[in-house]
Amino acid sequence: MHTTTQDNWWAEGDTPVHDDSRVYYLVDGRSTMFALCRHILMARRYIYIANWGFTPQMELVRGKDQRAGPDGSSEQDALVALLGTTGLDEQTIAFWCSHKLTLQTVLGFKVQQGIEVKVLLWDCSKFFAHYVPKVAYQELVDVGVTCVLDDSSRGLLHHPIESLHQKISIVDGTHAFVGGIDPLVELNGDFDRWDTPAHHFSTPLRKNEQDNTPHPWHDVHAMIEGPAAADVEFNFRERWNDVVKRHHLDNKLLLQEHPPTDPLESDSLVQIARTIPEHTYSFRPHIIQGISQIYAKAFNNAQHFIYLENQYFWLHAYSGVDIPFAGKDSPEMERNISELSAALRRGVTIAFVLPDHPNDGRAFTDAAITRLVDEAPEAITQGRLQVFCLATSINRDGIEHYCPIYVHAKVAIVDDLWSTVGSGNLNNRGMRDDTEMNVATLNADLAQYLRLVLWAEHLGLLREDDFFSLELYLRQQHQIPDDKRAIQLLQYLQETIGDPHDGLRMMVDLAQDNMRRYKANLPLIGQLLPYLTANEATQEGLNFREDHGWIEEE
Repeated sequence: MHTTTQDNWWAEGDTPVHDDSRVYYLVDGRSTMFALCRHILMARRYIYIANWGFTPQMELVRGKDQRAGPDGSSEQDALVALLGTTGLDEQTIAFWCSHKLTLQTVLGFKVQQGIEVKVLLWDCSKFFAHYVPKVAYQELVDVGVTCVLDDSSRGLLHHPIESLHQKISIVDGTHAFVGGIDPLVELNGDFDRWDTPAHHFSTPLRKNEQDNTPHPWHDVHAMIEGPAAADVEFNFRERWNDVVKRHHLDNKLLLQEHPPTDPLESDSLVQIARTIPEHTYSFRPHIIQGISQIYAKAFNNAQHFIYLENQYFWLHAYSGVDIPFAGKDSPEMERNISELSAALRRGVTIAFVLPDHPNDGRAFTDAAITRLVDEAPEAITQGRLQVFCLATSINRDGIEHYCPIYVHAKVAIVDDLWSTVGSGNLNNRGMRDDTEMNVATLNADLAQYLRLVLWAEHLGLLREDDFFSLELYLRQQHQIPDDKRAIQLLQYLQETIGDPHDGLRMMVDLAQDNMRRYKANLPLIGQLLPYLTANEATQEGLNFREDHGWIEEE
């Protein structure tokens, strides 16, 4: 066990720490949406969902996961058997295999069964629209879903681009989903959130209305089972009831508290952490910064190794102008970066995975990385700060084409002991200015499993279906303890990259090899490339663009 006390990891003043709940991590959209769809279809009482973005016509389950072959074929029989082992009854399996499993269809199916379904949609401004809330609202209402549009982020007292950024679902109070993945295909047709760990350059399974392939999308979600799921439901109920009261909607819409779910045997300590900005909701406390607290405490506790995946890494607050010195101070990120610098100076190794082409604030991320470099020069000399980005490639007509993989995950792992996954980015918005939710867990096995799956993906160590099988085993091992193939995969990963320092050396070597391949117009192996600041990209002779990074796109 870690030498620091267990109490030092947790946020104060909001939700409790649980020792009676379990957490399972889900990497990328295929696994996440498969699990979400399965649990929605298993609901017996109610389903609550709140998201930053929502596309009711989006298919949660695709390709051979929805239908593997003709009835009676060995492939289809295997799929039916798998769905049966995950808890679906015959009627639901028949529905699964005979319908497009869109959000609208799946939720409408549950409404027809008499299940209470409520969806809280962010009523985003049309100036920053990534979906059309009123269209999504109507598509859900058409199938009997009870919808409320949440405009709580608007007003003169709010951050100018504040968003309601949580991505949460609750099923029957026993299971909750928290993380970075919205069930969304963005308005411009890009960024379909469904993707596989292979992150293919092009695939017919990732679609949009323009009939071209969206960018590959890397993300992570979590499933929570047991009493900690009630904290996610508590958050939904607070938000929902606040909007109902503020807009003087029918009091029949108000949600009542459900009886607590039964405790589970667990090796984990679990806490739900939130960011709730001032002036957004009327419930107390009016300001909640639990995510900022858990990050700062975890960084302070680190003794050996910190691994981070995030969409952003900003020192200053971003308000639409990509000039770091023009941004306001962000006290929470000032503390986080100071804690990371201190960790580097005391000998901790830190590795980041960031997007080469974030939609905003590329220069802000560069500035924060430069700050770490300047404050811990010895760590740089010793190779204890490593920053990567991800990409994929395809050969067409003898020419290799490259595409960055969009890193949207919000992951932190400390010493293969503590981990967090959620919606909170490492910037002013995730720490203070947007409504967010993370789950944090103290469990060495779980933290290492997450790292192994992520690094295996980026290093290209497993086949695409192996990831799906392995994650299904990790979620189902209480029911299926003897999956020999999954156990072999896990043993292989532990032998290959179980030591984080050995694994990191493999990542550095692969990233440098892929840089040589990129410059020589050769196919990439795995997904790793070095993250280069604007200055570093220019020194390498690469075509750097502030709004796209340096990885050339088709």
